[in-house]
Amino acid sequence: MLYKKLFIFLFLIFISNLVMANDSQRHKTVDGMSIYLGIIPAQLIRGHEKMHADGNNIKNKAHTYHVLIAIFDNNSKKRITDAKLKATVIPLGMKGKIKNLEPMRGDLLSYGNYFSMPELTLYQIIIEIQRKDKKVKSVVEFTFKHEFSIK
Repeated sequence: MLYKKLFIFLFLIFISNLVMANDSQRHKTVDGMSIYLGIIPAQLIRGHEKMHADGNNIKNKAHTYHVLIAIFDNNSKKRITDAKLKATVIPLGMKGKIKNLEPMRGDLLSYGNYFSMPELTLYQIIIEIQRKDKKVKSVVEFTFKHEFSIK
């Protein structure tokens, strides 16, 4: 029950992020899929870091964000739940960090992981998607403008 409430909460934050953001910045279409990006400060999900394998090792929580991806098939309009995702988060002019995006538990399956984003700058977020039934990886890029820091 607690996990269900947590995921409803995260979903609402994700949707509010989408509504507030310019659609082209948080939504992309590639290879017959609609990909949605959500970025949530780790402080907002404090106490539930175990959603991912490395959640207990979050360092510098003031600058840690949960990168969340939801994928839908454009033809069937169904959520894609059997893909493997990898994200690269690159601050402007610096080296990026690559992590697998792990499936999150619950009815509203999304993929996510924690990334440190300490710089108030533009971040390039590259998502690689390997669908179970496809041989070729799909790649989509987002730009995230980090304008504030929660402490």
